[in-house]
Amino acid sequence: MFYCNELNGLSVLSLYEGELLGVVDKLYFDKKLKKLIEIELVGEDGAKLILPSKNIYHVGKNAITVKNNQAVTLKVEEQNLLSCPILSKAYTIKGEFLGIIKEISLNDKFLTEKFSLDNNSTLDVNLLASSSKNTTIFYENNDKINVKKFTPAKSPKIFKTQKQVSVSAQPISLAPTPAAVPVDEAPKPNQTADFLLGRVCTKDIFNFNNEILIKAHAVINKKNLKEVNKFGKLRELMLYSK
Repeated sequence: MFYCNELNGLSVLSLYEGELLGVVDKLYFDKKLKKLIEIELVGEDGAKLILPSKNIYHVGKNAITVKNNQAVTLKVEEQNLLSCPILSKAYTIKGEFLGIIKEISLNDKFLTEKFSLDNNSTLDVNLLASSSKNTTIFYENNDKINVKKFTPAKSPKIFKTQKQVSVSAQPISLAPTPAAVPVDEAPKPNQTADFLLGRVCTKDIFNFNNEILIKAHAVINKKNLKEVNKFGKLRELMLYSK
């Protein structure tokens, strides 16, 4: 068994070449925080290198050894992994603060075993519920709830045709609120928008399904004006037409 803090700053040596490959800088776990997946090194030239844990030959007191220099690769892009959560806050699933994680113990296969907190208490990996870069959540011994059931809601249904759109549905715009419409052009109840006919649209106007209603630089006519009004985009058209 060894601890995560013991790995920080260790040199990484290739046995075949007898070469110093770099120094341990960061540790990355899987998303469940159950296993150390890879180690990020800083080479002598400052390059970022990646050492997968499966390529480690031995973890020693003063250095990590690998078989040869092909055990490490140049870091190209960020992986979908969880950085080591030491110094993150620990809570129970009921919102009770447990302490700050100060150490994580691993077995010889780089599997997580225990978490040590700043109050000298320890938590077994079997109590782990979820983790992120700044917070780790644990079960209590008698908890029967599985947080894996708390999955986010599915994405809203995307309508493919206008017939599938409810006539009572109201369009939702996530775009920033544009400049105010002049008072004399603001729509009034039962007022038609015929004054827009012949104007030129200055930007693409979409319905709430991201289907285009009228393209930029198009001349506004009765047909496209009717479509824009149907989907509640009349005000937007007034703002972006001249």
